[in-house]
Amino acid sequence: MRVRGYAPATPCWAEYVTADPAGAAAFYSGLFGWTPGEVFALDGRAVAGLLPAEPGRPSTWLCYVSAVAAEDGVAAVLDAGGRVLVPAHDRGPRGRAALVADSAGAVFGLWQRGTSGGAEVAAEPASMCWTEVVTWDEATAVAFYGKAFNWSERKSEIAEGVDHIEWFVDSRTVGGLSVMDERYPAGTPAHWRVTFEIEDCAATIARCLELGGTVLSGPLDLPVGHYALLADPQGGTFGVIALSDAILDTRL
Repeated sequence: MRVRGYAPATPCWAEYVTADPAGAAAFYSGLFGWTPGEVFALDGRAVAGLLPAEPGRPSTWLCYVSAVAAEDGVAAVLDAGGRVLVPAHDRGPRGRAALVADSAGAVFGLWQRGTSGGAEVAAEPASMCWTEVVTWDEATAVAFYGKAFNWSERKSEIAEGVDHIEWFVDSRTVGGLSVMDERYPAGTPAHWRVTFEIEDCAATIARCLELGGTVLSGPLDLPVGHYALLADPQGGTFGVIALSDAILDTRL
């Protein structure tokens, strides 16, 4: 499905930041069928970004939240107790961006539309379908994102003993929050995670391994589909999910 824009305070874009862009391009084009470039494309539509980083910097997926004005988004982050890592700046004609961190240190971006509002494709395989904050401190995250973006929360159990929070703006779901527990290594920093839609979880896992990636967890059978957490050869982590028929039927 072609996407033409995003409402304010909505996750809108994901960009892979790595010191090995050539290696990342080979991996993700092989895994998802993306056409590589500064912007990954899926059937000619922008699906994700690729940003070179200085040598030695860990590779990571960076999620962006849409903002009417990047400077106003920065002000809201600061007012909620977050930090500014890179002030608002032009990213060519595509838009303006800022790099910020929430009050627990999870890093994310703000995106002000220029010629691009973010990902141009959604609700189909190989596109971004979900973003979530992963943190040790649920209360701090709820307070921060509620104040910065006016997100409200609703708790649910996505698997036995695994609590999960969905973020809402009015009645519209915009993302999620997962709380880390003893299954995560001590000292794992708070972070954002991106998940991409796929058609077959087992086949995607096999292809990831063929391309030099690793499986961190899964496949997990969740009410919404079959999910796995993967890592690419550069060390960047991301989720994949083959959505359940019940979810897919809601698109008809």
